[in-house]
Amino acid sequence: MLDFDENHHPHPVYRYNFEPQGEILLGMGGFPLNITRIGEGSRAIHRYTIDLSSKYPGKVITIETLKEFVKVDFPRPSAEAFGNTVGILGNFKTGETLARDQKTVIDDFTKLGIEWQVLPDDDRLFHTFSHPQFPEPCVLPENPRGQRQRRRLGDTGISAEQAEAACSKLSDPMDVKDCVYDVLATQDLDMVGAF
Repeated sequence: MLDFDENHHPHPVYRYNFEPQGEILLGMGGFPLNITRIGEGSRAIHRYTIDLSSKYPGKVITIETLKEFVKVDFPRPSAEAFGNTVGILGNFKTGETLARDQKTVIDDFTKLGIEWQVLPDDDRLFHTFSHPQFPEPCVLPENPRGQRQRRRLGDTGISAEQAEAACSKLSDPMDVKDCVYDVLATQDLDMVGAF
């Protein structure tokens, strides 16, 4: 188990097998784990790289944290390494996002998130429980240009134009869209660093 606490800490803060800053001798699942820091100050990203090369040459899983946000990436995934994965990520071969029963296809990401809310019988991933917990429903995301933004009219927040300008250096159109959403939702231009 690897649990992150990245709320404005200058160095990676994690728990390994419930131990704060626990020594990671065997890595994750028997694969080596490397921790690096990219950048400085509030824009620092902590990258945790799980190296799968001993079983799947050239394959890694990366986990990056920026403030309280976590990104998990599977660069250059292969069917050999990830073809039999199940869970919220869906079916690797077809791209279908599946319910817990691994049969029902759910194309709506909000419904998918609700379906996969952590249940009391699920394995525990984090050392603390945070609100909400089942049976209380998940907090659904807001449209960052919606009601919350209208309540801030008197604030000197970040505009959509500022967010778009800050994210415009990104080359992938989906990254630009996600970046603009994150900047507007958090009102934090540092979020551009997550992309």
